[in-house]
Amino acid sequence: MKKKVLIIVVTVVILFIVGLRLAGNAEVAKNKAYMPDLNKSVIVQVETLSKSGFSQDLNYTGTFAPNREIDLIPQAQGEVKNVCFAEGKQVSAGQVLLKIDDALLQSQLIAAKASYNNARINYERFQNSASSEGVTKVQLDNSLLQLKSAESQLKQLEIAISKCYYRAPFSGTISQRSVEVGSMAGVGSIGHLTDVSSLKLELDVPESDILSFKTGLPVNVTSDLYPGETFSGLVEFVSNRGDDSHNYQVKIRVKNSGKNALKAGMYGQVTLQQNLGSSTLAIPRTALLGSVKNPQVYTVVGNIAILHSIVTGRNNGTQIEVLDGLKEGDKVIIGGQINLSDSCKVEIAK
Repeated sequence: MKKKVLIIVVTVVILFIVGLRLAGNAEVAKNKAYMPDLNKSVIVQVETLSKSGFSQDLNYTGTFAPNREIDLIPQAQGEVKNVCFAEGKQVSAGQVLLKIDDALLQSQLIAAKASYNNARINYERFQNSASSEGVTKVQLDNSLLQLKSAESQLKQLEIAISKCYYRAPFSGTISQRSVEVGSMAGVGSIGHLTDVSSLKLELDVPESDILSFKTGLPVNVTSDLYPGETFSGLVEFVSNRGDDSHNYQVKIRVKNSGKNALKAGMYGQVTLQQNLGSSTLAIPRTALLGSVKNPQVYTVVGNIAILHSIVTGRNNGTQIEVLDGLKEGDKVIIGGQINLSDSCKVEIAK
C-alpha cells in the first residue's frame, strides 16, 4: 500500500516539473517570436496596374532528321570488283561507289554491236533497192524489224553494263558500309547514304498551340551544342492530323552550317512569341501570394495593405494575367510582402 502511494506521489511530482518546464519554454518562445507592430509602417514596393500588350514565349524541343537518307542497293548482280567509298566520307551525286564484274556483259555487247551493224547495213541496202522496185515492201519491213530488234538488244546491254557501275544518287555522307571486294552485289544493301546539307527539325506540338505554326513561317532554332548560336529555320510542314495525345507534327527546314555543323539525331529548340492580347491586365510574378488554387495579392489603399483573392489566367514567366479581383489603377505590392498582414500600415518606398 505504501509502495503504491509512493509511486503516485513521484508521478505527480514529475508531471509538475514537466509542466513548469513546458510553461517556461512557451514563455521563451513567445518572447523570441516576431510580433509585428501594427502602429509601425512597413516599407513596400508597388506597381500601378495598367492594361498593356501581353505576350507569351512558346518553347518546343524536337529532334533533327536528315534532309534525306537511303539504303544503297545496286540493281546489278555479280561479283564486286572495286569499292570506291568508305564510312564517314563525303560523296558527290553521280560518283561511282561500286564496280561489279561486267566481263560477260561486255562479251555479249560485242556480239550485239555486230548484229546491229549487220542489220543496219541490210536495211540500208533494202531501202536503196526499194526505189528501183528490186525489193518488195515485205522484205523492207522485215529488214527494219530486224534492225529495231538488234538496236533494242544493244541498248539493253548498254544499260545493264552501266548499272555495274553503281553511282551515288545524291551528295551526302556514307554513314554505313557493308560490302567488300569479292562479295556478291545485288542481294541487299551495300551501305547507307545520309544527306545533312539541310536538316528537318521535327516537333510534336500540342493542339492548343498548333495554330501558331503556318507553312512558310520563319523561325529561330537553337541547339544546346552551340550555346548562343541561332540557326534560321522555315516551317515546311504542319500535320493536319494529330496523334492519340492530340499532338501535331511540325517539320522545320534548317540549313546546315559548315562552321557549326548540326547532326541528325541532335535535339533542337524553337521559341515562338505569341501575342495573347493588346489590352491585358497583368501583374509581376513577385506580387503573387497564396496557392495555385487561391492566388492572392496585396494592394495599397491610402497607407493600408489590403489582401485580395484574384483569378489568374496565362503567364509568360515574368507576368501573370489577372482575370478578376483587380482593376486598372490599383497599386499592387510587388516587394516587402514578407512582413505584411492584412490591414497593416505601409509606406511606399521612394
